[in-house]
Parts: sequence; structure tokens; C-alpha cells
Amino acid sequence: MTSILVIDQGTHASKAMLFSASGELIDQAAEPVHLNRIDHEHIEQNPQQILHSIKHAVTTLLARNSTPISQAALTTQRSTVLAWRRSNGKPLSQALSWQDSRSSNELKQFAPKKELIQRITGLPLSPHYGAGKLRWLLQHDMHVQHALKSDDLYIGPLVSYLLYHLLQDSAHLVDHSNAHRTLLMDIEKLNWSQQLLKLFAVPDCCLPKIKPVKDNWGTLQGSGIPLQVVCGDQNAALYSRGPIHDGVATINIGTGAFILMPQQAFHHHSTALLQGIAVSDATNCQYLVEGTVNGAGAALSWAQHKWPVDNLFAKLDKWLSTIHSPPLFINTVGGIGSPWWQTGLAPRFIGPQDIPVENRYAAIIESIAFLLQHNIERLQQLQKLESIQVSGGLSRLNGLCQKLADLSGLDIVRFKEIEATARGAAWLALDQPQDWAAVQPERKFHPGKQVNLKQRYELFTKELNLSL
Repeated sequence: MTSILVIDQGTHASKAMLFSASGELIDQAAEPVHLNRIDHEHIEQNPQQILHSIKHAVTTLLARNSTPISQAALTTQRSTVLAWRRSNGKPLSQALSWQDSRSSNELKQFAPKKELIQRITGLPLSPHYGAGKLRWLLQHDMHVQHALKSDDLYIGPLVSYLLYHLLQDSAHLVDHSNAHRTLLMDIEKLNWSQQLLKLFAVPDCCLPKIKPVKDNWGTLQGSGIPLQVVCGDQNAALYSRGPIHDGVATINIGTGAFILMPQQAFHHHSTALLQGIAVSDATNCQYLVEGTVNGAGAALSWAQHKWPVDNLFAKLDKWLSTIHSPPLFINTVGGIGSPWWQTGLAPRFIGPQDIPVENRYAAIIESIAFLLQHNIERLQQLQKLESIQVSGGLSRLNGLCQKLADLSGLDIVRFKEIEATARGAAWLALDQPQDWAAVQPERKFHPGKQVNLKQRYELFTKELNLSL
């Protein structure tokens, strides 16, 4: 029996997992990583800590498993970027998180070009994507500037830095899905857009070579295992249950919350949602449409710093079932994603501020449902939905899933926790088998008539729009 190694690098942890050829999780090892939230715009991670966490997780996993490994896949958080030395791979900067929006003011000068940018990339002009952060590093970090002058600079997504250190040949590479989130790739030509590189003043000599998601990436240092898939985490999560059925959208709720649905081609329609790369190989590319909520688990982390609660997750469902009218929370943690795409607003509760801590957390969870519902409505304008599948850590909250069902009028289907991102990457690495082992639903949440919830949703929408 052979197995597939999946390396899943996320915002708060790096995981190494082994899957069987039929999709069963054999074993896993995990290492935590730290997120430094300096303020609501400056959010960083230590790239060396991330790299070491991956190596330690892989070493730990392989040491206790003798099963032959046929191939590997790597998934990473998207839109996180950094700079490092071409000569030795030493980081020149911190990894600027996908939540980081320090370039928001500088990007305002490009507002007249936002339609052009979206036409080329399928993405809105946003500081969360790579272009603004790479431009910021090039213009404000003297170590980066010196390395550029001495022809010793590599810049790019986090995945490129990891590939440099994990592959035997230290290549400078990036996959379609991660390159796309730099806001510098032409989504139809599947290559760097010279027009956008010039616009944002990013030198292409420092950027990685773009390759398909499914490709021969080389072999991993130390083990010689061939790496066959490299992609963004949410892209992989889309395929956690194998083939995708029409009319079914996927919501993955972790640090952020993302709703995704595949589409066969890139469409030049105007939408507040984004379009991206689902999966690609040497001959084909499948696209997706996606909605983004930045403040999901990130909002709970933000609240934990202000109002710490021991064993919080175990208490949330009880609070959600007993607190029916929490205060409204304008959830701008990490910036407002789709369909508004706004940054720079501080999170806040509406009304009197002497709020019991349990009511604060109930309001935060409810705000996640409200923000997701706006994205569901936009997605339904493009394609009729029959149901929504949910995965990720916060999908374990029954109260959140029920609110999504009540607001959307759709069945919310939750599956047993299966490490959605890693399992999807394993399926892609196995060349997308149609007989992939089925994962049975753990629970279905059917919509109910919650008049009060929908009224609160309307008030939330009104207050949010006034804030913007």
C-alpha cells in the first residue's frame, strides 16, 4: 500500500499528513506558528518559523510511518508574501500576511485603474493581495532595496519561499493559484501581466516562474518524494470530497471564511465577487468564483486578546443557542472582503458598550453568518444553488451552521472533520480519481423561519453600509 504526503501550511499551524490512495487519513503531525498582529493593518509572520515548523512536522510524521509514499502535495495560505536573498534563501523581510493591509493608502492612487486590474486578473483592487505588499517592500524596506541593486533579490508568495527551501534544486517557482493572488497575473494568459508589473513597479526578474497546479515540481529535500501538486489552501479544500456536483457551493471557515464554486471559463462580467484558478495542469485550467470574509476565526482571535475566555470553543454553541438577540457587531477584522472590499475601519459593537462577554462572542459569530450571507446572495445571482457544503474549524459550531441555513434558505451540509484542505490536495495529487472514497454527511441543517434573525441581518446591513 502506498500513501500520499500532504503538507498544509496555514495561518496558525503547519501540518504534515498521510492519506491512503482511497482518501483515508492515515496519520498527521502539526506544529503551531505565530501570527503577529501589530495593529489592524500590519500583520506579519516569521518565515523561518513557518519553514522550520513544516520541516519538523514532516520529520515527525515520516519517523513514525514506514508506509511507502508515492508522491506529495503542498498547500499554503494565499496572498502572504515576502522577500528573500536569491543567493542563500535568507529572508529579507517578515512574511506579510494575507490579512495585512498596510498598503491600503498607497493603493488609492491606482483606483482609476481598478476596472483594468479586475479585467486582467479577475480580482478587485485590494491591499490584501500581493501587489500592494510587494510594492511596499520594494519602496520601504532598505534590505530589499539593497538586494535588488546587487541582483540578489527574490520576491513572491510564501509558497515560493517554501519551495526554494523544500525542493532539492532550490528553484524559484509558484503555481497558478498562488500567483493569481498577487494581483499581477493575467488570469487568461496564465502568466505575469507586463502591464500590471509596470503599473505597480514590480520587477519581473525577481518574481518566480509560474507553473500549473498539477505538475512535476521536483523532489523534496531529504526524502526524494516527488512533489506533484502545489496550490492555495482554499483551492484544495474545494476538492476535499472529490468530484464537485453542479449547484453545490463550498464554504471553508477557518481564520477567514471563503465560499467557492467552480466555473468552466473566466467570464468578463462585472461582479463584486472574485474569479480565480481552481486547478490547472499542462493542458487545462478550471476557474472558480469566490467570496471572501476576512474576519472568521481571526475575529475570535481578535476578541480573545480583548476579552479572554478559557476553553472558548466549547462554550460558543451554548451561547449561540441561548442568546437570541446579541448586539450587532460590525466585523471589519482584517478588513471587509467581498462584496465591499474596504479596509481601514476598526471593528465595533453597535449600541451600549457594557456588553456581557458571552453576548460579544455570540454577536461575532452572527456577524460571520451575516457576511457570508451577502456572498451567498451574490453567488446566487450568477448561478442557482441547491445546497452548501461546509468545512473548517468553525463549521463545527451548530449555531453558526443553522444561522447560515436560516438566512440562505438552503440546506447546509456538514461532513465529518476530514482535514478538507489536505484531503483535497491528496485527491488532486492522485489525478482526481472518480472513485474517491465518499465522505458521508455528519449533519444537515435545514432552513427555518427565523424572522428575528433576518430582521437583524437587515439592520446589520444598514449599519455596515453606513460605516462604509
